[in-house]
Amino acid sequence: MHTLRYTMNTALAILALALPSQALELRTFYDQGKTKSFDATLTAYDAKKKSVTVKNAKGKAMSFSLSVLSDECQAYVLSKQDLLEVAKNVRLKFKEEKTKDGKDTSRVGFAIEVYNRGKVSIEDVTLNYTIYYDEGDLKKGGMVRKTKEGTLSTGKIYDGDTLTVNTETVYLVRKVQPPVGGG
Repeated sequence: MHTLRYTMNTALAILALALPSQALELRTFYDQGKTKSFDATLTAYDAKKKSVTVKNAKGKAMSFSLSVLSDECQAYVLSKQDLLEVAKNVRLKFKEEKTKDGKDTSRVGFAIEVYNRGKVSIEDVTLNYTIYYDEGDLKKGGMVRKTKEGTLSTGKIYDGDTLTVNTETVYLVRKVQPPVGGG
């Protein structure tokens, strides 16, 4: 018995899961005199206290005053301020949504719930997603890896508000092909 299946690995890779992907890069920070440097990842900035938090290459968190950094490093931190705010306050939940089209077919997509737990509104969170799934190939036999990519925008999300956006769907077939030939 040969099987033709389109199956969905429930691997939905939302690049926006790490919403601050640009902010979370390992980079070299310099002090004001540019005599000392260290490699770290920016993880937070408190505008009221003017305090920066980074995670060093060994994974240890360090906090210090923004004024300790060089002018270029200060500009970098300030340029990532909004992105860090989104990363701190936005939470995502995923729910697989399957619709049966017939006995052997269905459409599968994901509902992404975006929750702003912050105290200020956030505008236009962009979610880039990739759905990975396997598709049966009758000519070659076996499965072929497929992807479906898309981009969603939330618009304005008020403080304490939740909204749901939906990915495109992937058409799945679960069907058994009768054996071919004798034997």
